[in-house]
Amino acid sequence: MTTLELIAGRYAGFAFLAWLAGACALGLWVGRLLDASRSIPARRTRVMAALIVGGVAVFGLIAANVVTESRLVAVDKVLAESLAEHASPAWLRFLAVLTVAGDRDFLLGLGTLVLALLLWRRRWYDALLWLAGTLGAAGLNVLLKSTFQRVRPEHLHGFTQELGWSFPSGHATGAMAVYGMLAYLLAGLAPPAWRKAMAMSAAGLIAAVGYSRVMLQVHFLSDVIAAFAITAAWLMACVAVRERAGRPLTPSGPRSP
Repeated sequence: MTTLELIAGRYAGFAFLAWLAGACALGLWVGRLLDASRSIPARRTRVMAALIVGGVAVFGLIAANVVTESRLVAVDKVLAESLAEHASPAWLRFLAVLTVAGDRDFLLGLGTLVLALLLWRRRWYDALLWLAGTLGAAGLNVLLKSTFQRVRPEHLHGFTQELGWSFPSGHATGAMAVYGMLAYLLAGLAPPAWRKAMAMSAAGLIAAVGYSRVMLQVHFLSDVIAAFAITAAWLMACVAVRERAGRPLTPSGPRSP
């Protein structure tokens, strides 16, 4: 058996746990870099700028490979074919439930609830940030899908069906925008001891949604990575603008507007 066959079949659960562990470690690292209570403002600004540039660069690199149908596209197709052949029905059934965390209707309901709470608390700047981060990311995803018009991989297993273009992933975009922005807002209000767990939880959930889209064969792996990269850059840009309009959220400082 090849490595891809093992990951898709016999050791799919271990591969999933490894993916989550890597995502949680990355989320913890980024969370520490962006922690307003630990970073001086100038360093925090440089970190956000680096994340914006890095996200756009990763997206641009993947997009260029997708347009030119380079080796990356070939890897995408090999992975999708291996998953279609070796993924077990029980595993796909589990992932079909997990992927609901990135569904448009579910995220729309959660987003509306968060917006209502922010307005009720009169946190006007944060309500605008929430709308810009989540709806802006959704609009950007629609624009990019219509621009690249990449056809999805075949998914004939029957556990989920998706229509529309593939690149970049809408579920991955929505998960990154909603859960990432929610983690930012909550971390600014939570005690410092809770922030590591919050960053890791958000990163793990976002990664789980992205993983489910690839394993369910409704997206190529590059669709998901590109969505994560460009959405992270968008969120960082929104946060940077919000923090110039008012002080960042800190549990020890005065409540921001």
